[in-house]
Amino acid sequence: MKLLFYFLLAFGFIACTNNKIDQNTESVDSTYITRGNALAKISFEALSGELKRAIQNGGIEHALKYCNENAYPLTDSLSQANHVSIKRVSNRYRNPGNKADKMEEFLIKGFGNDLNEEKEITPRLVLKEDSVIFYKAIITQPLCLTCHGQPEKELAFSTDTLIRRLYPRDKAIGYEANQVRGLWRIGFKKELR
Repeated sequence: MKLLFYFLLAFGFIACTNNKIDQNTESVDSTYITRGNALAKISFEALSGELKRAIQNGGIEHALKYCNENAYPLTDSLSQANHVSIKRVSNRYRNPGNKADKMEEFLIKGFGNDLNEEKEITPRLVLKEDSVIFYKAIITQPLCLTCHGQPEKELAFSTDTLIRRLYPRDKAIGYEANQVRGLWRIGFKKELR
């Protein structure tokens, strides 16, 4: 009977400890999700704001040239300012430096399935040994189609020609509105608490 009592006491302690660990994990996950969402929003607003200004100042062609020269420096500066790694990745990339790896391609497909099934699109976390990677779907908006849409439909011939000149291996056209175009990938070092 005494042995049963100690077993139940130990089991109760383990159950309580596991519950605390689960709650702590949820809290840490929530922190990464909250920060990731905020950084993805800031990054999106910075890039789209600059592109809108470039369009106003010189049209689509000017915006494409601006993006070609400034997208990486802009995300790099946001990465440095926030002590994270911010990147956009896609299975249909414009720049080879944004090519999704196999796991990211799997996530893109999963987000696309969720979108097609009208499920809520929620960010994902991937735990690595020394970091946590936050992924959020990039969904095409009507303005995106100006440079990522269907050739000779949303994508003007002159725009398509310039894209092919600036990005000879471009795969980032042919999208429709409300499709997963890629992912925001934000890497955090594991010190975050």
